[in-house]
Amino acid sequence: MAAARPTPSAPFVSRELNGELLLDELADLRNAQVSQKQLDDLARALRTLEGARVSEAVGQLKALAANRFAGQPALGALLVRWSAKLKSELDVPLLAAHLERLALVSAMLSAMRRGADRFPRGGR
Repeated sequence: MAAARPTPSAPFVSRELNGELLLDELADLRNAQVSQKQLDDLARALRTLEGARVSEAVGQLKALAANRFAGQPALGALLVRWSAKLKSELDVPLLAAHLERLALVSAMLSAMRRGADRFPRGGR
């Protein structure tokens, strides 16, 4: 009898994790005026999670929320919310990738907005 292969927890296998959910989170962070620099700092900070066990990752995420991102409640709340969803070691790199993708998409959208502002209004 073959051993059951571990699978990620439900939130991390959702098709919308890096789709609609990511865009909703991005909109919430934008409304809370979270800067691109803070998102980039978060993506860099999450690289320390590589190879971490769930309990270590949860502790690190909560510490980031309480210390490094304490001045930005929306970002801290996002970290705490996601830390509660970590159930297996497979979830840790998936969460890190999701939050890194959040920072990348934010950067691309910001660049597109700046570029669009350079064009005259009215389509001509």
